[in-house]
Amino acid sequence: MARVAYVDHSYHKTTKSTDFLPQILRKYGHTVDLFWDEAWQGGAHIEWGAVASHDVVIMFQSYCPPPAGLSFRQLHPNVIYVPMLDQFSLSKGPLSNLASFWEPFQGSKVLNFSNALHCMTTAFGIVSHFVRYYPPMVDYPPAPGQGLHGFFWIRRENELPWQIVRTLIGNSRFDSFHIHLATDPGTPHAQLPSADDVTRHTITTSKWFEDKADLNARIARANIYFAPRLEEGIGQAFLEAMARGQCVIAPNHGTMNEYILPGLNGLLYDINNPRPLDFSKVGELGRQAKKTAYVGRRLWEEAEQELLQFVLAPSECLYVGRYQHPILTISSAPSPRFVPVDPEGGNSLIRALRRVLGRYAFVRATWRGVRNSIRFARRI
Repeated sequence: MARVAYVDHSYHKTTKSTDFLPQILRKYGHTVDLFWDEAWQGGAHIEWGAVASHDVVIMFQSYCPPPAGLSFRQLHPNVIYVPMLDQFSLSKGPLSNLASFWEPFQGSKVLNFSNALHCMTTAFGIVSHFVRYYPPMVDYPPAPGQGLHGFFWIRRENELPWQIVRTLIGNSRFDSFHIHLATDPGTPHAQLPSADDVTRHTITTSKWFEDKADLNARIARANIYFAPRLEEGIGQAFLEAMARGQCVIAPNHGTMNEYILPGLNGLLYDINNPRPLDFSKVGELGRQAKKTAYVGRRLWEEAEQELLQFVLAPSECLYVGRYQHPILTISSAPSPRFVPVDPEGGNSLIRALRRVLGRYAFVRATWRGVRNSIRFARRI
């Protein structure tokens, strides 16, 4: 059994949103030592020396700075980095050059829970394993079948305030609407809806729940769940809403747009141009969302063994043959045998050239280039 060092962003210690991965490893008898990184709030990084002796090193969003500018492949045979999509702020525009960010992970492994990140990782030549996560199915009470009942948690007032949601509602009237006013650390305080909105939509508010079960009970009263952020790392909250059978309404960004097909199992909108939405089919959208969550969870469980194999396999095993350039393969092949011209037959050289062209792709490509150049020269 392996001894695994699990370095994680300390905010996840509160949310417990990343517990599922250590739980899988422990289920199969592996030892998991947790290291909580506080650097994001001015604390100390987890030093590489603290994890170097483990059989496997997993770094979830946070990572140990490699000493002396070395890459992780030079330090350990089995390092896995788990990035989160929201750490790259793709919703704010095109990415800047990320080559320097990915350089320490060249030759190591990356576990991705976002297809967009999987594509980014492989584009930098790094081995990536992509799997889509769904939380366990719980026997949730059914979402309200009649009327419009909304829930919105204002987590980032500067990115997704009530006014955006108010625009999406348009002229629709909600029978009830609950707004949770607990913003993320370091973000502005939430602005309350107007008195007219409170009356029109029967709005209630909360700021804190001592017991998460009380928050979940409040969320369960809704049949429409407005996603609270522009983008997510995985998106546990909106995935749980889908599992409840609620219609999730979210910005058209990751990871929400990797799970939601607008008009089929939820609704997406343009954060830069929000417009009133049609709420007439939220019941059916919620039912399809629950089916999505059910099937997705089954697929996640079926992919568990493959995920485990990826985690335990030494990085070197997954890079075998990945960087063999065609010209290197050609240079190691037997040299082509050119047959001299047969003065009697006259066609031996032509036959030999055809055999070479048929065998070596790079010769064919070169010959086409020469032939086209000759034709072009004849025209001018």
